[in-house]
Amino acid sequence: MGDAVVEGRMDERPDALDTRAQAATPPLPHHTLWTVQVLRGVAALMVVLGHSQSAVGAVVASDGQVFVRSTLVPWGAGVDLFFVISGFIIVHASGRLFGRAGARRDFVTRRLIRIVPLYWLVTTLFLALLAVATLKGGGRFPGSLAILASYAFLPADTYGEGRLFPVFDLGWTLNYEILFYALLGLVVALPRHRALVTLGVMLALLVAVGQAAPLPAALWFWTRPIILDFGLGVVIGALVARRLELPPALRLAVAVVGITVLLADPAHVFDGPVGMTVANAWPRVLFAGIPVAAVLAAALLGPEPRMPQVAAPFTRVGDASYSLYLFHPFALIAMEKAAQKLSVVREAPGWLLVLVTVTAAIALALAVYRWVERPMTRAITIKFAPRRSDAFSTVEDPSHDDPTPAIPSPDRKAKRVPAGAGAGSNLS
Repeated sequence: MGDAVVEGRMDERPDALDTRAQAATPPLPHHTLWTVQVLRGVAALMVVLGHSQSAVGAVVASDGQVFVRSTLVPWGAGVDLFFVISGFIIVHASGRLFGRAGARRDFVTRRLIRIVPLYWLVTTLFLALLAVATLKGGGRFPGSLAILASYAFLPADTYGEGRLFPVFDLGWTLNYEILFYALLGLVVALPRHRALVTLGVMLALLVAVGQAAPLPAALWFWTRPIILDFGLGVVIGALVARRLELPPALRLAVAVVGITVLLADPAHVFDGPVGMTVANAWPRVLFAGIPVAAVLAAALLGPEPRMPQVAAPFTRVGDASYSLYLFHPFALIAMEKAAQKLSVVREAPGWLLVLVTVTAAIALALAVYRWVERPMTRAITIKFAPRRSDAFSTVEDPSHDDPTPAIPSPDRKAKRVPAGAGAGSNLS
């Protein structure tokens, strides 16, 4: 999944360390993991489609028309799929890292390189937009403490509205991602089985504490049941590491049941009105996290078939899923600004606007991934983690070895998000 720094005594050669580590840890079964990339692409498109419908609905309403968003698919469940995939892929990618000397430093270095630079870049760009809007009298600029909290991945009520969103509100899910990395970083130096059991216990204890005791806002945020989505992915990673294979008929049945429950949304988790955030509570875990985990398990607990040609575009979107997650609001902002200035945009059919906006978001993401994210990640990796080793299983390109979540929301009602300010955050 990526390169890693090998840490050992100065008188030991890196290849000697690698040999001992490989002897101590059985290799993982080979997976091309195109199925994971497809699911990442599907998750990203779910998020973008959901957010685009919210943004287009606001534009159409401003022209006195009505746009009815589709509820056929629970679009916000894309975040649960991202979280479950994240739990799986990090465990799978770190397969040869467990129990190694220097494991903690290798793991933390890789994760920070993967997540931080692009997020800091997009946060800085968004702050620049906010500054321009504030100078024009069209928005509030956040305080310095809120800005620092955003860069530090700390939950904060940026605008004093009871919403624990950072300056760039999509980034609050990365606060969950960083929590997960921190917990795994604490145990990654242990043998795999002990590390994963300890990680599962820590996740369960956090949720239990959050349910049992009143907590300050930041701690409350980190104890929401949605963090168990990561745990579901960890379980799948452990089963794959043990080479568990389900019979084909059972895999199909598990996938069908998972998809059926997800689409039915029996608890009505995702069909709230626009402007309401989705609670990261038990119903979300039960009726989104577990169903998407079932789909992922069905895809991975058995031989991976040859990739059909029709899946190729989804793997490309999966590759660029982090860029798509972070940059798609800029496509929404561009559509909203165009609608303010051009009547032809305001009067266009709602679903045509959605199609154009989603297409623009994908094109922007692919460009950012190719020209910004990938070269930037490679350059920083070479500088801070230059030596290649077998500490990580090489199942895909190191520049996209980690799925990133979409935007769910805290267990609180949210005010309408102003157009262009994190557009689309209502749906997930």
